Formats: sequence, C-alpha cells, structure tokens
Amino acid sequence: DDIVTVISGSDSTVVNESQVTEAAEAVAIAAAACTLGEHHALNTGGDAVVIIDDINLHKSLWDITTQELVRVYGVDAVVKADLQGGSSSEMRGYFSGLIQRAARFNAKKGGGSVTLILLSTLPNPDDETNNTNGEEEEQIFEASDFDTMSEKIKARIGMLVKANVPLTPTNLSKIQIPVPRPSATEDAKRLALQHVEDLISMSDGQIWLDADLVRREGRSPPLDPSRSITRVGVGADTQTCRADAPALRSVVGSLRFEFQQAMDVLDSTNTALSVSAGDSTFKQVRRRDAFLLAMHQEPREVRKLSQECIALLAAFRGHLDGVLADGGMPGTLKGKEAINGLFGYVEKEAGNIVQSIDATLDLSLEERSILEEAIAAYFL
Repeated sequence: DDIVTVISGSDSTVVNESQVTEAAEAVAIAAAACTLGEHHALNTGGDAVVIIDDINLHKSLWDITTQELVRVYGVDAVVKADLQGGSSSEMRGYFSGLIQRAARFNAKKGGGSVTLILLSTLPNPDDETNNTNGEEEEQIFEASDFDTMSEKIKARIGMLVKANVPLTPTNLSKIQIPVPRPSATEDAKRLALQHVEDLISMSDGQIWLDADLVRREGRSPPLDPSRSITRVGVGADTQTCRADAPALRSVVGSLRFEFQQAMDVLDSTNTALSVSAGDSTFKQVRRRDAFLLAMHQEPREVRKLSQECIALLAAFRGHLDGVLADGGMPGTLKGKEAINGLFGYVEKEAGNIVQSIDATLDLSLEERSILEEAIAAYFL
C-alpha cells in the first residue's frame, strides 16, 4: 500500500523553545521524514508522499546561521544576497539537498517513489501597522518622496496635496501613481517571494492558494490559476501521467489566458458589479465564473478525469452561462446540483466514452463530439 507521511515542522515538544532550536528541529525532522519515505519506496516498491508543512523554517535556519557567521567572522563571511535576506547560489544548494530527495526509483531499486510537497506562507500585504483602535493604518507619504519621479506625476501629487488628500498607497493606486518606496511589509513580501521563486525554479511546479479568494468569492479550492503551474508529465517518458493526460490537455485550451483576461478586467473596474450584461467585459467575467463553477470542488470531494473533462467542456461551450444567470454561482447549492446532474446524465448517455477516458486518459475527436452532444442535450 502507498504511504503518506505528514511531518509538522512547526509542532514543538518543548514549551517556549527558541527560534533557532525550532528551525533546526524542522530541518532535521524533514530529513528524517525523507529517509522514512525512501526506506518505504526502496523496500516495498510503494509510493511515499512527504509533506513539509512549513518550509519557511528552513529559510529561518539559513538566516539565523548567516547572522551568526556575520557576528563571529564579519560581513565578508557571507555573500551580499544572504546578508540582505535574499537568495544566493549557496542557499539554492542548501534547498536542493532537500528537494533532490524526491525521486522515482528504477525497477532494480524497487520501482517506488518519493514525492515532496513543500508548503510556504507569504506575508499578508494587508498586515500593516494597526492603530490603537485595532484598525488598519496605511503608510502616508510626503510630497518630497516623489521628487525623483516625472514632472507629470509630481504635478498630480501637488494637486492631491492642495486638496488635502492623504498620499496613501490606496489613494495613489486609484489614480495609478506608483508608491515611491515599499513599506516594511511589502519589502518582507518581496524577499519572501524571491525565496519562493527560487524554490519554484527547483521544483516540478507549484499550487498557489490565496486566502482572499475564499473571503471575496468563496472559491474552493482557492487556487490562483494564473500563478499555478505544473511541469509533471512533460516529456515523452511520462505517457501515463495524469497531469499530462491528453484528454484533459485537449479541453483546457486557453483556460489560463481566459482567467487572466477576466482578472485584468476586474482589476481595471475594481468590481464585477460595475459591468453591464451587454458588453464584452461582462462576457469575460461570466466566462471566468463558468470555469470556476466547472472546477469548484468541496473539501474531500474527488472527481474522475472524465468528470473534469465534462465540466470544462460545458464551460467552454457556454452551457453553464444559463446556470450562472439563474443564481447557480460556484459554491452554491444550485450550482452543485447542476454540475452533479450533468455528470449523471452524461455518464448515462455516453457511459462507454466516460469509461474510456478514465482508462486511457485520452479523448478522440469523435468521442469529444459525442460528449458535447450529450452535454448540450442536458441543458436543453
């Protein structure tokens, strides 16, 4: 049987443990978990999944040891990037020692595998300094902070100052004026992003989850498709990989592009409510909502590959627009009933094709045509 090993780097067996001890323990426990996974894969031929639930603690240990080297030997003991809290080739080597523990072993070594899932949390850009009433307090800039910018921007800043409008990031963004310098939170996020980007470059892809998508839209899972990508299944030697299933690849088409277009529209209008049903902006947002409805899954809900293909085909062909118009938004009961009803109908009308997709991971043009006819019939 396959085994899933979940290791918590943030759990501590000692109360009031210091940061350095916590970080060192997290690194040691992660290495031990990989060893257990390798033992299982090599000795049983099974597949092990090791989840490092706080890879940020690995970065903390690197930063702590860097600070200690500087304290003992001076700034010449470390490279400039490490001194500034950024990333360096040395730090990439440090992380690659962990990431390279992920492997698929050949038949002589049992044929098992070790998969690593690394979880990282970025600083929340909304976590700015709060005032005494617990309300969020934005950074306020001075007019002199914009002295190095263009004359056009300085003129607009002068108009804001004359009108007694506070020069906050929110007010500046409304009239598309860049902030002159990052806040402490933004700077911390930049360094964290640099760290995460280095991890991404060494990995086989990333899943980007955004808590704001839960709060604003109730999206489940709260996945940001424009930032998520997989390299699993790319190549001629991975024919049976689910991530590169020809059936799924044939129906996703321009999904990422469609999402990004809709998000650009929402960013420019600030709200989906500001667009009317007759213009192209509304159609782009409605198309995005159709994809979200097709992909919405509740926690612990598992779908077959065939069901993913059916839902996405329905969204691409515009069949879910009517469901959305009737209030069947992603996450609503009406939306769930429409999707589940679609699955049941298509599986009844085109059962052989559904079984073929799940067995072969492929979808021929003829089979796709039959699926689309069944989908259309359901929504008549």
